[in-house]
Amino acid sequence: MEAVIFNNRDNISIFTEKNSYVWENSENINWYVVKIHSNQTINIGEIYAKIEANETNGTQWLLASRLIIIDFENERFLTPGEIWIIHGKFFEWYLQMNIGKLNFTWNHLCKKVNGNFVSAYSLYNISLPAGTWYLILIKVPTNKCKITTYINDTNAEIRGISYGSNIFLLENENFWAKFNLKTSLLSIIMDGRKTISVNNTFVGFFYCSLGFGKACIEYKSPTGETGKCKVLSTFRKIIISDDSTFFPVFIPIIGGKGSWTFNTSMIGIGLGNAVDILGADITLP
Repeated sequence: MEAVIFNNRDNISIFTEKNSYVWENSENINWYVVKIHSNQTINIGEIYAKIEANETNGTQWLLASRLIIIDFENERFLTPGEIWIIHGKFFEWYLQMNIGKLNFTWNHLCKKVNGNFVSAYSLYNISLPAGTWYLILIKVPTNKCKITTYINDTNAEIRGISYGSNIFLLENENFWAKFNLKTSLLSIIMDGRKTISVNNTFVGFFYCSLGFGKACIEYKSPTGETGKCKVLSTFRKIIISDDSTFFPVFIPIIGGKGSWTFNTSMIGIGLGNAVDILGADITLP
């Protein structure tokens, strides 16, 4: 897919209430979609999205969300830069083994993070080719999440919204493997595998954090399409192999309904080694 990266993310809006559209929800919503269309070049003065989450549920991620503007028909997308922040537990660990007659799991993970967290995106002076585009926000699983979206000063038609909470967050321990070890300083996955079922449209992002080590993740879509990403990390300097078809955080994994299979192997030495996938089963408006 063709990508353009925006890096002007900020927590401050310059919203001026000119030709504007505002949506917000009061439920626990973890993905949100706005459909935008015009037969002419689409101009948008500002997109401002604020995510207010109460207690991240079932994960160690304090701040992990994605915003993407995508044209599915022509395979084009825009996405701003992103930072994921993890809250690690120094003494927790996870061990799973499935080799020959050895088949056991030992889980000592403290998964829940308490607190209120706010993140926001501000994109200014956006120009998109004519057609139909979707503004999509994805947030890690929460107990409570409110998303407020502003689209200000645009010539485009807003043709609908949709939202829900069908979120996938695959972390190291979610991959069933021959050998899977997760600790604060050392993590290893040998031939890890995870299959998820999607009912509508899958939009996901791969995240990789390694102190020193390497990782490889591959996927197979319901239609048989495959993709892979190979990462080498030397003291947090990330090198992506030339034969990779997608990249951590920036390049989305997108496809239709059915069974998705993810395979991964990794070894990481240092603090907070992780190979994760954040995705959503999205119903397009």
